[in-house]
Amino acid sequence: MSDRGEGEAKPKRRIRSALGRRFMNVGFLRRWYIRRMLRFIDKSKEKGRRLPEGMAETARYLSRVPKAQRAQAFEEAILTNQDLPNMGREYRRAASRQKRSGKNDARTRPGLPPGTIKQARRRAR
Repeated sequence: MSDRGEGEAKPKRRIRSALGRRFMNVGFLRRWYIRRMLRFIDKSKEKGRRLPEGMAETARYLSRVPKAQRAQAFEEAILTNQDLPNMGREYRRAASRQKRSGKNDARTRPGLPPGTIKQARRRAR
């Protein structure tokens, strides 16, 4: 049984991402991938299966777009994401804060909002 070190995983990841970037630069392959992903999202929803996190965000984004224009919107998102490979730490952190700041965020913790227990104690005095 061989242990795989970090040294072996990084070159494979770099090669895989380089192939993916090349794959997305070829028009007909990109459109094939987009059609395939849209079918995967639709079938998963029909069967009630849970999508992976990145795909769930993509599905939420695409659900706001009319069905006839989903492929075009998805392609634009892929091409835009390719143009900004190194956004920088500040932009990534701002994007994650923006995702968390939604009012209808399903990831909020159950229970009372912060500060309500202190307010109840003050009223009781």
